[in-house]
Amino acid sequence: MLLFGSLLYGIERDVQPDKFGTIPQGMWWAIVTLGTVGYGDVVPVTPLGKFVSVFTIVCGFAMIALPVAIISSAFAEEVKRRDFVVTWGMLARVPLFSHLSAGEIADIMRLLRSRTIQPGEILVRRGDPAASMYFITAGEVEIQLPSQQVRLSDGTFFGEIALLHKTKRSGTVTATRKSRLLVLDAQDFHALIERVPTLAAHVKKTAKARLADSGDLAAAELDQARHEGQPQG
Repeated sequence: MLLFGSLLYGIERDVQPDKFGTIPQGMWWAIVTLGTVGYGDVVPVTPLGKFVSVFTIVCGFAMIALPVAIISSAFAEEVKRRDFVVTWGMLARVPLFSHLSAGEIADIMRLLRSRTIQPGEILVRRGDPAASMYFITAGEVEIQLPSQQVRLSDGTFFGEIALLHKTKRSGTVTATRKSRLLVLDAQDFHALIERVPTLAAHVKKTAKARLADSGDLAAAELDQARHEGQPQG
C-alpha cells in the first residue's frame, strides 16, 4: 500500500493534485486497488500511472488469491488428518481389529465409506440381513433390542458380530440425532478376512470374549446366531 501509493503520488501529483496531492491520498487509492474494490473515485490518468495501476491490481489478486488458496488447502489437509486420526483410533479400538498392524488397519480404512443419517431415521431393522458394520464418528443411535434399549455415541461401533456370523440383525437401530457413520460392507469385510490370515483366527476368539459381557450388543447377536444354527425339531 505504501509502495504503490508513493509511486502514484510521484506520478500523478502534478496532474491531479486534488486526488494525489499527498502520499496518504495515494495510499487510499492503493488500498482500494489492492483490495480489488475499485470505487473509481480516484483513478490515474497518465499512461505510466495506468501501467502502475495494472501491476497493482495483479499484485492485489496475488495477495488475496494465493493466501486464500494456501489456507484453504491447509485447512482441508488438517481436516483429512483429523479424520484419519479419529478413524484410526476407532478401528484400533475394535476388538476384531486391535491386533492388526498399522498397514492392515490402513487397508481397512480404504474400504470404509461415509454415511449421514438424520434424527429419527432408521438405519437397520430387527430381522434384516447383516450387510454392514458401522462406526459412529459423530452423533448417537439407539438400538432397540427385545429386552432392552442401548444407546451408542461417538467413537463406538456395532454390527460386526452379526456380519461375522452372517445372521440377521437382533435390533432396530434409529438415529437419536444427526449422525455421521463409517460403513464397512459385508463383502469387503469377508474379503478382508480371507486376505488377512491372522484376522480369521482372531475373529472367533474375539467373538467369544465379547460374549462374556452380557451388556454388550454382540451378546444378543451371537446368541441369535447360535439359535439359528441349531436344527429345528
